[in-house]
Amino acid sequence: MYDSLAKKHKQSVIAQSEVAKPTSEGFGSNYDMLNLKLVEDRRTLHSIQSILGKIAKKSELLPHYDDWINATLSTGTGKSDPLLTTLMLWHIDVGNFERGLDIADYALTHGLTMPDHHQRTLATVIAEEVADTAKRLMLAEQPFDEGQVLRASTMTADQDVPDQVRAKLAKIIGELTEPHDPATALASYKMALQHDAKSGVKGSIKRLEKLLNQTSDDDDSESETMS
Repeated sequence: MYDSLAKKHKQSVIAQSEVAKPTSEGFGSNYDMLNLKLVEDRRTLHSIQSILGKIAKKSELLPHYDDWINATLSTGTGKSDPLLTTLMLWHIDVGNFERGLDIADYALTHGLTMPDHHQRTLATVIAEEVADTAKRLMLAEQPFDEGQVLRASTMTADQDVPDQVRAKLAKIIGELTEPHDPATALASYKMALQHDAKSGVKGSIKRLEKLLNQTSDDDDSESETMS
């Protein structure tokens, strides 16, 4: 156990050093080894056909990269880092929204981009993947922090994101907040409709407008009775 802790500490120190002092050629040998590990891990994921199987495998693989993520978020200089943005996507994919969005915040702040094989911008990936994962978890009735979905919306609000993606994120926020905050849900549905007329929220808007108008009428009647 002691050897394991010592090894982990050494890896953490190496990561801190490479992150804090990158060279013009890259970060260093530890980073190169992590990228080789990522290539192997992606091959493993490619061999798995089940989406849920891929998600479970990603969850198993991600802790190996924790030292690099921790070092980057604490002492990073903002140098281009395709490994980091890939790990951001993986964390979002498996539902680790807080971790993924911590990385996303760093990446957006420093103007990082997704790896070359990704066609979407960083902000688009954040918004769309959070929306898709939240929808999957909600349908599966798996718990997650809906506040992180709102965080993703706020984080990408000023970014250039396709209208359909903006609508998708707004719609899932509406679905998440409707049971306990219909006013916020209505505003979210209206935003979704504004960005995409085919977002499928018109029925939800009509239903909530009727509900909120009825609630307002009931409140007015109660006030008149009391006066």
